[in-house]
Amino acid sequence: MLKHHREILDVLLDTIKTKYSNDISIMIIYGSCVNGTAHENSDLDIIFIPKTENGWKLSKTFILDGIGYDIWGTNWNQLEKFANFEDMKVSVIAESQLVYYASYEDKQKYENLKNQIKSITDGILTHDLLEKAKTHLNKAKQYYGELCLEVNLVSAGGILMEICDTICLLNHTYLHFGGERIIEELSDYEKLPEGFVETYNAVIEQVKAIKENCAILIKSTERLLLDLENKTLLPHPDFSGLYEEISSHWNKIRLACSNGDAKGAFISATSLQYELDCVQNQLRTDIDDLRFFEKFDSKNLDKFLLEADRAELAFVSLLQRKGIPIIKYTNIEQLKQSFE
Repeated sequence: MLKHHREILDVLLDTIKTKYSNDISIMIIYGSCVNGTAHENSDLDIIFIPKTENGWKLSKTFILDGIGYDIWGTNWNQLEKFANFEDMKVSVIAESQLVYYASYEDKQKYENLKNQIKSITDGILTHDLLEKAKTHLNKAKQYYGELCLEVNLVSAGGILMEICDTICLLNHTYLHFGGERIIEELSDYEKLPEGFVETYNAVIEQVKAIKENCAILIKSTERLLLDLENKTLLPHPDFSGLYEEISSHWNKIRLACSNGDAKGAFISATSLQYELDCVQNQLRTDIDDLRFFEKFDSKNLDKFLLEADRAELAFVSLLQRKGIPIIKYTNIEQLKQSFE
């Protein structure tokens, strides 16, 4: 540990012992001071967990000898989010060092969090990690929408960060170091999108083509995710009751088409196609008739209605093949009896 880090830590530990002996559960240090990358201008990354209201007073931000510091307090729930990869600042716990604890129980809680991270990194790609990866990929797509509305380098940076988190989750790991070593780290991962390194660098180096390169990065990452999802044993989805729920969309499309209402047909078809796409993604199937919205034509609603009807037949057939029943009643008495 560097001299200026040691001095600050000594001051904090002495302050806890003299003023907050009953108020702090644990204090940890992380980042460059622990992973061996610190230099003379590095700050000291510190987190503590208070156990009383008074303990929060230990929080402090300041500049000393030109270096900014943030002594920040948080709670166990936040640390659990790190340990469960719900917040991808996993290294805050995984690469940390415990420098103070009030009790054996506090120390054990900290060790349990580190063990939780190890169980994930030593384990396999799970359904939970895949779902978390999808969340980050969807955030990247949201940033891309902002980028298309206005070329904004912050949006492009957001895309890069969310894609990196997506890739980490697909490899059930986390970034150990800072941004300057991202490519070095990710290049060693077993599962990478095709052309990842080249495209990542192109986003930064070719600003005039930033939208194109961000799109390539997102699409290649999505292909990797879907490929891994297809190879991963996931819980069998239950679509019982879905047809009964979404059949009203087909009725709305029929009504809109018969009335020459292109706008109404378009909106109803949007909702229906979203549901059908979700089913196909979860069942890992690709049925052309279920992609009926691609054939929308505001000038020929009769033809579009035929496509919607064909999609309905294809969907019912799919459910039948999967052994999923469709509940239909021919009269009100049958509905009444179903509640008995």
